[in-house]
Amino acid sequence: MQRAIDAANRETGGRTIYAPTFSGSPRALAAQMQVARDTGVGAALVAPMLVGPPVFVEMRRESGFVLLAHPAYAGAARVAPALLLGKLFRLFGADATIFPNHGGRFSFSRGTCLAIAAAARDPWEDVKSALPVPAGGMSVERVDEMIADYGTDTMLLIGGALLTAGDALPAMSREFVRRVHGK
Repeated sequence: MQRAIDAANRETGGRTIYAPTFSGSPRALAAQMQVARDTGVGAALVAPMLVGPPVFVEMRRESGFVLLAHPAYAGAARVAPALLLGKLFRLFGADATIFPNHGGRFSFSRGTCLAIAAAARDPWEDVKSALPVPAGGMSVERVDEMIADYGTDTMLLIGGALLTAGDALPAMSREFVRRVHGK
C-alpha cells in the first residue's frame, strides 16, 4: 500500500499519508511497527485505550511514527470527552485525536465537539497540541461545515461515505479534495 501511495504522490505532487491500524499485544505491536518501518510507513492509527495508555506512550517514544489516536474503548460516557479525547490523548502523545463529530453516527453535541477540538489545540505548558479529527458518519457534503466549525488546521476523516461510493469513488474523492481546498 505504501509503495502505491508513494508512486501516486510522485505522480500528482500530493502528500497523502498511509496510516495502518496497529493493534494487539505489545509483541504484535512491535512486529507491526517493524513491518511499517521496513516498508516506509510513517504513521499509524492506534486506539490508546485498547492497547493501554502505557503502551501507547511507549509507542510514541520509540516508534517515530505520527500517531492518530482512535477513540475505541475510550468510555467517553464516563469521562468528559474534552478531557479524555482532547487532553489525555494529547498528553499520551497523540499527534491527532479522532472523535465522533456532531451529526454523525455516534455523535456528541456540537458544543462537546468544539470543546474536544479546543482541548486538543489550546496552549498547555510544554505539551504539544494534537490535530482534531472529527469523524463518524461524515460526508463530502459536510466538508464546508466542518472547516467552518474547526478551521483549516483540522484533519477530516471521511471513510465510510467514500467506501460506499462505488464507481463514483474517484469523482467523490476529487470533490472532497476540491472542498478541502475551498475551490
